[in-house]
Amino acid sequence: MRLAIPFLVASVLVAGPVAHAAGPKEVASADRSLWPDPIRTPKDFDRASRAENLAFARALGELEGSDAATLSTLLGVKQVHEDSVRRWLGEVKGRVAENLKAARVACAAPSELGCAGAAPTAANVVSLGQAFAEDVPASHQAWLEMATRFYGLYAKEQLRLAALFPGPTSEILTLAPGEVTGSDWPDRQFLLTFDDGPTPAGGGTDRLMAILKARKANGIFFVLGDSLKARQTKTSAESLQALYQGQCVGSHGQTHTSHQKLATWKDSLEGSRGLIASLGIQGNAKVLFRPPYGQRSEELTTFLKGEGASVVLWNIDSQDWNAKIAPAPMTDRLVSLMLLWRRGIVLFHDVHDKVHVALPQLLDFASAAGLQWRDCKSL
Repeated sequence: MRLAIPFLVASVLVAGPVAHAAGPKEVASADRSLWPDPIRTPKDFDRASRAENLAFARALGELEGSDAATLSTLLGVKQVHEDSVRRWLGEVKGRVAENLKAARVACAAPSELGCAGAAPTAANVVSLGQAFAEDVPASHQAWLEMATRFYGLYAKEQLRLAALFPGPTSEILTLAPGEVTGSDWPDRQFLLTFDDGPTPAGGGTDRLMAILKARKANGIFFVLGDSLKARQTKTSAESLQALYQGQCVGSHGQTHTSHQKLATWKDSLEGSRGLIASLGIQGNAKVLFRPPYGQRSEELTTFLKGEGASVVLWNIDSQDWNAKIAPAPMTDRLVSLMLLWRRGIVLFHDVHDKVHVALPQLLDFASAAGLQWRDCKSL
């Protein structure tokens, strides 16, 4: 690792009130039309996955040698937390190495795309990525140019969250044992999740349910207590039971506010999950909580663990809430990130329309590539 860690200490500031960590100035969006090969089989998935992981590893190499001043300017943050940056880089390079190992099982010869070089390790993935880029065939050059831009931005998105952690906390790193991110699941397993609902009757939540039911798919809906109560008041408990039939419902708190330093976090948790339980819409045995913005405290996570409940985060962010990315490149972003991480939890919002464009295409992609959607009741 070449990151100039000693210089990072000088840029760590005393943490003030928890911010909401607004999104990056520029969002990584992909263009899958530049990948020249169809992805119609598990072997096609592995081939593309090798290329995505190597392109990402190369992007990591462009960042890890930066000093604190450079990172502060590059990421648009005033504070850079040394331990979090080091931990994130170590974890992510280890995951890339494991992903490459899994994807290389499909290699019949070193001459196949992404199959050459030493056995992947956390220590050598950057050099493997650099060698790969230097030897990419002409047929894949347009894709490589796009992927270089995409992973350059995506790596900065992720590193920015790591630099801020734990002030505020986010999905980028776990805060305590038992938090669910999907990063350590078996290869090719994914889960759909949807935040911030429900919408008023006839809105985005209903449209999304129609897609899921038609495709015999399910996911976890992390609802806001106030929104759920408002819909119940205007409809009925029976209509909500019908709406969420076959799905799982978890708490997103009473309102969409950071729970990291919220004095009433316990009231927010107990009020929202109590309403879910009273309506009979939970769908699984375990109480699941997703903190707004991924922001939580050790006290909150310890409390939930003591009650046999779980904090559920994510590792694949659609950015569907972000006006800076259109539906098509957002969908391509998701496909690229599924190829990269090979497992995990996809974050959508049922209150934003882009999910209605992306979800059918994502389900088709997963079916062709031999991927598995985890049953929401398995958590």
